[in-house]
Amino acid sequence: MGATRRDAPFPSKERGIREGKKMRKFIFTFLPAPLLLACLTMVLSTCGGGGGGGGGGAPPATLSGLSINGPSSVSEYGTGTYTATASWSDNSTSTVKSTWSVNSKAASISTGGVLSCLQIDNDQAVTVTATYSSGGITETATMDVGLTNIVTVPFTAQMLSGNAFFEENTSAGGGYDSNLTIFNADFSFKQYSYEKPPGTSDNVTGTWSIDASGKLLVNISGQGTITAELISDSSTQIQVVFDDGIEPPSIATLEKIVPVDPVKLSGTYVGSDGYTWVFNTNGTGSVSGFGGITFTWSVDSDGVLRMPSNPGYTAVFYARASSQSTATSYTILKAGFPEFKTSTGEFYTYYGGIELTRK
Repeated sequence: MGATRRDAPFPSKERGIREGKKMRKFIFTFLPAPLLLACLTMVLSTCGGGGGGGGGGAPPATLSGLSINGPSSVSEYGTGTYTATASWSDNSTSTVKSTWSVNSKAASISTGGVLSCLQIDNDQAVTVTATYSSGGITETATMDVGLTNIVTVPFTAQMLSGNAFFEENTSAGGGYDSNLTIFNADFSFKQYSYEKPPGTSDNVTGTWSIDASGKLLVNISGQGTITAELISDSSTQIQVVFDDGIEPPSIATLEKIVPVDPVKLSGTYVGSDGYTWVFNTNGTGSVSGFGGITFTWSVDSDGVLRMPSNPGYTAVFYARASSQSTATSYTILKAGFPEFKTSTGEFYTYYGGIELTRK
């Protein structure tokens, strides 16, 4: 809600003496032969003997074995991460970077040990192999992994028509991405997306349909068709297989969007964006960011919370099924958060997910 683009979610010397110039004095002391021999023996003992300058230490440990750690099974279109552990002659172990391979075209494995299962028609077993060399010694380890076929079920239009779904993913190093997908009853399609890095949002439109076999077909304007098959459907989420025809198919879990209950909303919340959100019972509200922004709020016929604000932007919350509440009030409101220009309805930005915790 602001006139400018926001990067974070809204209201998110050398020493002086040169010894070379001095005359060095050498003092010669003559010792009796027995005493000289005793001193020599002491020196040799202290230095570990005369074996080449300290050769009396323990020899370096040598590679003695290799083992693989990772999941015993991977589902169709899924991935599993494997590591190799080396054993050493001193009874120590360490994780090592090995060379990986798998003996089937139904799967592939990356240099980092990530096994990817491709499309399969039935369950099958493959063998993952790791090879590691050190000090002229090579060890090889194998592990049998089961590839599990996924049984899909048909979509129906009723599952999708007029409904929306939320997805978000985090990765090491602060990476984050989110999608809010809307299947309108007129078979039009909208999707808002956010990705960090680089910290940008986008929206696409298109159409959707269900083919005779129950597959979901999403035709995105200017991008082609994406096919989705349903794996499971619960009260809070669906799990699907996406195939864009370019990258290998992938599995995604989409959380269902549910109506916002206006009766439970009034109160003060602390947002995951760091701001304080206030929803008054009279339909007014405020958020502490950017010097303070005021808005009016209402829940439309689709159960979507809309908040047109004084700067001329409308924040919109699509409540997620994982939101928490008592019989009378929200304790945690989770939502997908796009924003639009109030005067035109034009898409402004999508921030991804937001969580409001009641104070």
